[in-house]
Amino acid sequence: MQKVVRPKEDRKAIKVPNGKIIYLDPADAGDLQFVREAYGYAAENRGWFRERDRLFVLGDALTLNSARAKLRGEAPPGILDVPRPPRPEGPLSKRLLTMDDGAVMRWIRHPSVLPKSSRPHWRNHTALFELKGTNPDFVCYTSIPSFATVDGADGKFRFLGPGGIRWIDYPDRAAAISDAMDMSLAVAMKIQVVRTPSGGNKISVYGDLRHKPKVLRSIFAAYERMGFIVTSADLGLSLNDLEKYALPVAPTSIVPKGVYRDGIPSALVTADACLPGLEAMAASLPGSPPLSSLTVSIQGIGEVGYRLARHLLENGSRIIIAEPTPKTRSSLRAECKKAFARGQARFLKKPDNIYNTPADIFCPCALRDILDGRNLARLSQAGVRIIGGPANNLFPDQVNGPWQYHNAGLPVVPYEGIGAGGVTGVAYSVMTGIFGKCPFTISDKIKLIKNYVARVLGWSQRYDLPPQVISDRLLFRSTQRRRLLGQRQSERPLDKLRLAFNGNNRQFERDLVNEYTKRGFFHGSGKYRRVEN
Repeated sequence: MQKVVRPKEDRKAIKVPNGKIIYLDPADAGDLQFVREAYGYAAENRGWFRERDRLFVLGDALTLNSARAKLRGEAPPGILDVPRPPRPEGPLSKRLLTMDDGAVMRWIRHPSVLPKSSRPHWRNHTALFELKGTNPDFVCYTSIPSFATVDGADGKFRFLGPGGIRWIDYPDRAAAISDAMDMSLAVAMKIQVVRTPSGGNKISVYGDLRHKPKVLRSIFAAYERMGFIVTSADLGLSLNDLEKYALPVAPTSIVPKGVYRDGIPSALVTADACLPGLEAMAASLPGSPPLSSLTVSIQGIGEVGYRLARHLLENGSRIIIAEPTPKTRSSLRAECKKAFARGQARFLKKPDNIYNTPADIFCPCALRDILDGRNLARLSQAGVRIIGGPANNLFPDQVNGPWQYHNAGLPVVPYEGIGAGGVTGVAYSVMTGIFGKCPFTISDKIKLIKNYVARVLGWSQRYDLPPQVISDRLLFRSTQRRRLLGQRQSERPLDKLRLAFNGNNRQFERDLVNEYTKRGFFHGSGKYRRVEN
């Protein structure tokens, strides 16, 4: 695990009426690494930068009066406050293809064509695709923050942006669009933690779940034609749904099914990587207690939480679980009889009481939008010391929520760090499914996750910033650098694909899709493993 550097006793931090001035040492390697990775060389050259009411000054770059003046007025935009992009040449959206069942895939090129409430969620996304069907009515959004030029290959543009598909009861179309864009960015940021060779993606479906079989067949027929890779089922869907309705029309699009069936389920790697992440969280607490000596409250034991609960029990930790499903509770109780008998594990009668339950670590594995002001008071009163788990989008207010919890003294580990195991499993499955081997090991990527959690928590303590703010700085900047340095513009290849899809030569279309999607990585032209039915 990366060593956490503790603050020096002579470090200057001056409180002023409208914030805090924090002085950094330009001769300190740790300070310089923080500045360069989180704020960039421009901040280092300027000698100062501001994050909300914190002003950071390198050495004597500013006098005290000048520093006070910099804290006056409105704070600069946060890293995720991305201005709307300029209008592209030509139409703001283009028809990409029309399927045999009448479903139409459109390529959305600018946020101005989206519902007003969805536009702020477009944060330099590379592409947003809308698939609209009429028999039955549904609309599906595929959001890709960045495409991948696969490291170690030929440097060509690649259409490799795997991510999961979710179908929940969205209140309207705008909510589905916003969710797809938010979650695809989260996937892309997880990828930056583990440095796997792919972009990020998330798919949301808005429609009547009673038409699930027909809608999934329509969606996945389009994805197979375009070369999309879908990383299993997300909220509202199951692997059984995909295997039954999607796999017959999309044999090369679903991980870990079809050609990827010898890969690793993403939930398995997510759980396995969470345990070292929790160890890093424990080490960040005063006295650096071992995880085995702590109590962990777990919210939800689905695919990830169930395996993580077993890991924690084997590790010696005490666990308290909130899980509403009787069948799941009975299954874990039967598998871990001794732990329940000796009081090492127990279930809460009412799942909502998890926020009032005394524990050292609160580990959310299910619900999003749970870390609001009310639950902050409940968790704090219960004595929870740190929060972190693989559940996505924990803050209903993603801008102010991290600051609210940080200022209350309750650290929240970014989910895109501790939850990055899933994208590792996906990349491993894709590479082994196409080539029969993978250029990295799962264990190496899990070490990166543990190191990342330790680094973000260490910097949060040292520089008095919320862990989520630091993580957003590191990972969003990384996605931007990757796009600038490692990828060609997407417009030209997408236009080539659009022309091919609207032609009459299906063989040429398939050859072009293969060139721009799953093949051509690492080891020659690539060849799918033979899968016997």
